[in-house]
Amino acid sequence: MKRIFAWLGLFWRWLAEARLFWMALLVLLLAFLVSFRPSAWEIHIRVTGLILQCLGIGTVALGIHETRKLFGRPGIVKLLLEWMSHFPRWRRRIVLAAGSGTLGALTGHVRAHVWSNVDPSASIEARVDALTKNVERLNERLIQVQKEIDSELHKQSDALRQEEQIRAKDDQSLQQRLEAAETGGLHISFIGMLWLFFGLFLSTMSAEIAQWVK
Repeated sequence: MKRIFAWLGLFWRWLAEARLFWMALLVLLLAFLVSFRPSAWEIHIRVTGLILQCLGIGTVALGIHETRKLFGRPGIVKLLLEWMSHFPRWRRRIVLAAGSGTLGALTGHVRAHVWSNVDPSASIEARVDALTKNVERLNERLIQVQKEIDSELHKQSDALRQEEQIRAKDDQSLQQRLEAAETGGLHISFIGMLWLFFGLFLSTMSAEIAQWVK
Protein backbone atom coordinates (compact mmCIF):
# COMPACT_ATOMS: atom_id res chain seq x y z
CA MET A 1 0.00 0.00 0.00
CA LYS A 2 2.82 2.42 0.82
CA ARG A 3 4.35 1.70 -2.54
CA ILE A 4 1.08 2.59 -4.27
CA PHE A 5 0.80 5.89 -2.41
CA ALA A 6 4.44 6.69 -3.18
CA TRP A 7 3.85 5.98 -6.86
CA LEU A 8 0.71 8.12 -6.86
CA GLY A 9 2.68 10.98 -5.31
CA LEU A 10 5.34 10.70 -7.99
CA PHE A 11 2.65 10.48 -10.68
CA TRP A 12 0.94 13.60 -9.35
CA ARG A 13 4.22 15.53 -9.34
CA TRP A 14 4.85 14.32 -12.88
CA LEU A 15 1.47 15.69 -13.97
CA ALA A 16 2.11 18.96 -12.11
CA GLU A 17 5.27 19.57 -14.15
CA ALA A 18 3.05 20.14 -17.19
CA ARG A 19 0.45 22.24 -15.37
CA LEU A 20 0.59 24.96 -18.02
CA PHE A 21 -0.21 22.40 -20.70
CA TRP A 22 -3.19 21.07 -18.70
CA MET A 23 -4.41 24.64 -18.13
CA ALA A 24 -4.22 25.40 -21.86
CA LEU A 25 -5.99 22.15 -22.65
CA LEU A 26 -8.72 22.89 -20.10
CA VAL A 27 -9.35 26.35 -21.59
CA LEU A 28 -9.58 24.86 -25.09
CA LEU A 29 -11.90 22.13 -23.85
CA LEU A 30 -14.24 24.66 -22.26
CA ALA A 31 -14.16 26.76 -25.43
CA PHE A 32 -15.12 23.76 -27.59
CA LEU A 33 -17.87 22.70 -25.16
CA VAL A 34 -19.37 26.20 -25.39
CA SER A 35 -18.96 26.49 -29.16
CA PHE A 36 -19.98 23.00 -30.29
CA ARG A 37 -22.93 22.38 -28.00
CA PRO A 38 -26.23 21.84 -29.89
CA SER A 39 -27.83 25.09 -28.68
CA ALA A 40 -24.82 27.31 -29.43
CA TRP A 41 -25.52 30.56 -31.23
CA GLU A 42 -23.17 32.34 -33.55
CA ILE A 43 -22.60 35.16 -31.06
CA HIS A 44 -21.59 32.60 -28.41
CA ILE A 45 -19.02 31.07 -30.72
CA ARG A 46 -17.68 34.46 -31.79
CA VAL A 47 -17.34 35.70 -28.20
CA THR A 48 -15.61 32.47 -27.22
CA GLY A 49 -13.12 32.97 -30.04
CA LEU A 50 -12.61 36.57 -28.92
CA ILE A 51 -11.86 35.40 -25.37
CA LEU A 52 -9.30 32.92 -26.68
CA GLN A 53 -7.63 35.65 -28.74
CA CYS A 54 -7.47 37.95 -25.70
CA LEU A 55 -5.93 35.14 -23.66
CA GLY A 56 -3.35 34.56 -26.39
CA ILE A 57 -2.45 38.25 -26.50
CA GLY A 58 -2.25 38.19 -22.70
CA THR A 59 0.43 35.49 -22.85
CA VAL A 60 2.48 37.74 -25.16
CA ALA A 61 2.15 40.62 -22.69
CA LEU A 62 3.13 38.28 -19.86
CA GLY A 63 6.22 37.17 -21.75
CA ILE A 64 7.27 40.79 -22.32
CA HIS A 65 6.72 41.57 -18.64
CA GLU A 66 8.77 38.58 -17.51
CA THR A 67 11.60 39.49 -19.86
CA ARG A 68 11.71 43.08 -18.59
CA LYS A 69 11.63 41.88 -15.00
CA LEU A 70 14.42 39.42 -15.74
CA PHE A 71 16.71 42.27 -16.78
CA GLY A 72 15.62 44.54 -13.95
CA ARG A 73 13.60 46.90 -16.14
CA PRO A 74 10.38 48.53 -14.88
CA GLY A 75 7.04 47.15 -15.95
CA ILE A 76 4.73 48.68 -18.52
CA VAL A 77 2.37 50.07 -15.85
CA LYS A 78 5.24 51.73 -13.99
CA LEU A 79 6.55 53.22 -17.22
CA LEU A 80 3.09 54.55 -18.05
CA LEU A 81 2.69 56.13 -14.60
CA GLU A 82 6.15 57.65 -14.83
CA TRP A 83 5.37 59.08 -18.27
CA MET A 84 2.08 60.51 -17.02
CA SER A 85 3.87 62.13 -14.07
CA HIS A 86 5.91 64.18 -16.59
CA PHE A 87 2.78 65.84 -17.97
CA PRO A 88 3.56 69.58 -18.31
CA ARG A 89 1.69 71.67 -15.79
CA TRP A 90 0.13 75.03 -16.59
CA ARG A 91 1.72 76.69 -13.58
CA ARG A 92 5.18 75.48 -12.89
CA ARG A 93 6.51 75.62 -9.37
CA ILE A 94 9.92 77.26 -9.16
CA VAL A 95 12.19 75.64 -6.63
CA LEU A 96 15.41 77.30 -5.56
CA ALA A 97 17.98 74.73 -4.51
CA ALA A 98 20.94 75.73 -2.40
CA GLY A 99 24.03 73.71 -3.10
CA SER A 100 26.74 72.96 -0.65
CA GLY A 101 30.04 71.24 -1.04
CA THR A 102 32.71 69.82 1.16
CA LEU A 103 36.38 69.80 0.58
CA GLY A 104 38.01 66.64 1.73
CA ALA A 105 41.46 66.77 3.24
CA LEU A 106 44.13 64.76 1.56
CA THR A 107 45.96 62.55 3.98
CA GLY A 108 49.20 60.75 3.48
CA HIS A 109 51.92 58.99 5.39
CA VAL A 110 54.00 61.34 7.46
CA ARG A 111 57.39 59.97 8.40
CA ALA A 112 60.01 61.51 10.63
CA HIS A 113 63.53 60.53 9.74
CA VAL A 114 66.55 61.00 11.90
CA TRP A 115 69.87 61.70 10.20
CA SER A 116 73.22 62.14 11.88
CA ASN A 117 75.29 64.97 10.51
CA VAL A 118 78.95 64.18 9.94
CA ASP A 119 81.23 66.89 11.34
CA PRO A 120 84.41 67.13 9.25
CA SER A 121 86.34 68.30 12.27
CA ALA A 122 85.30 65.32 14.39
CA SER A 123 87.47 62.34 14.96
CA ILE A 124 87.55 59.44 12.59
CA GLU A 125 85.78 57.20 15.10
CA ALA A 126 82.92 59.72 15.51
CA ARG A 127 82.56 60.17 11.78
CA VAL A 128 82.57 56.40 11.19
CA ASP A 129 80.00 55.95 13.94
CA ALA A 130 77.76 58.64 12.38
CA LEU A 131 78.10 57.10 8.92
CA THR A 132 77.30 53.67 10.33
CA LYS A 133 74.15 54.95 12.00
CA ASN A 134 73.08 56.72 8.80
CA VAL A 135 73.60 53.54 6.79
CA GLU A 136 71.54 51.56 9.32
CA ARG A 137 68.75 54.15 9.24
CA LEU A 138 68.85 54.17 5.43
CA ASN A 139 68.61 50.38 5.41
CA GLU A 140 65.62 50.50 7.76
CA ARG A 141 63.94 53.05 5.51
CA LEU A 142 64.53 50.86 2.46
CA ILE A 143 63.09 47.85 4.29
CA GLN A 144 60.04 49.89 5.34
CA VAL A 145 59.46 51.16 1.80
CA GLN A 146 59.82 47.62 0.44
CA LYS A 147 57.21 46.36 2.93
CA GLU A 148 54.82 49.13 1.92
CA ILE A 149 55.32 48.34 -1.76
CA ASP A 150 54.74 44.63 -1.13
CA SER A 151 51.62 45.39 0.90
CA GLU A 152 50.26 47.68 -1.82
CA LEU A 153 50.99 45.10 -4.52
CA HIS A 154 49.22 42.45 -2.44
CA LYS A 155 46.18 44.72 -2.07
CA GLN A 156 46.13 45.44 -5.80
CA SER A 157 46.44 41.73 -6.57
CA ASP A 158 43.54 40.89 -4.25
CA ALA A 159 41.46 43.68 -5.77
CA LEU A 160 42.15 42.41 -9.30
CA ARG A 161 41.31 38.85 -8.27
CA GLN A 162 38.03 39.95 -6.70
CA GLU A 163 37.21 42.02 -9.78
CA GLU A 164 37.83 39.01 -12.03
CA GLN A 165 35.58 36.84 -9.85
CA ILE A 166 32.82 39.46 -9.84
CA ARG A 167 33.14 39.90 -13.62
CA ALA A 168 32.97 36.12 -14.14
CA LYS A 169 29.83 35.92 -11.98
CA ASP A 170 28.27 38.84 -13.85
CA ASP A 171 29.06 37.22 -17.20
CA GLN A 172 27.55 33.93 -16.03
CA SER A 173 24.46 35.70 -14.69
CA LEU A 174 24.08 37.62 -17.96
CA GLN A 175 24.41 34.39 -19.94
CA GLN A 176 21.73 32.73 -17.80
CA ARG A 177 19.44 35.73 -18.22
CA LEU A 178 19.90 35.71 -21.98
CA GLU A 179 19.16 31.97 -22.13
CA ALA A 180 16.09 32.42 -19.93
CA ALA A 181 14.90 35.34 -22.04
CA GLU A 182 15.34 33.37 -25.27
CA THR A 183 14.05 29.96 -24.17
CA GLY A 184 12.30 30.41 -20.81
CA GLY A 185 9.03 31.71 -22.25
CA LEU A 186 8.69 29.24 -25.12
CA HIS A 187 6.03 27.20 -23.31
CA ILE A 188 3.97 30.32 -22.61
CA SER A 189 4.38 31.47 -26.21
CA PHE A 190 3.26 28.04 -27.46
CA ILE A 191 0.14 28.17 -25.29
CA GLY A 192 -0.59 31.69 -26.53
CA MET A 193 -0.19 30.49 -30.12
CA LEU A 194 -2.72 27.70 -29.53
CA TRP A 195 -5.25 30.06 -28.00
CA LEU A 196 -4.81 32.60 -30.78
CA PHE A 197 -5.14 29.93 -33.47
CA PHE A 198 -8.34 28.41 -32.12
CA GLY A 199 -9.69 31.87 -31.24
CA LEU A 200 -9.27 32.98 -34.83
CA PHE A 201 -10.77 29.71 -36.03
CA LEU A 202 -13.89 30.08 -33.88
CA SER A 203 -14.33 33.77 -34.71
CA THR A 204 -13.90 33.23 -38.46
CA MET A 205 -16.01 30.06 -38.71
CA SER A 206 -18.67 31.05 -36.17
CA ALA A 207 -21.52 31.12 -38.70
CA GLU A 208 -20.58 27.79 -40.23
CA ILE A 209 -20.15 26.13 -36.82
CA ALA A 210 -23.52 27.50 -35.63
CA GLN A 211 -25.20 26.03 -38.73
CA TRP A 212 -23.41 22.70 -38.28
CA VAL A 213 -24.29 22.15 -34.60
CA LYS A 214 -28.01 22.88 -35.10
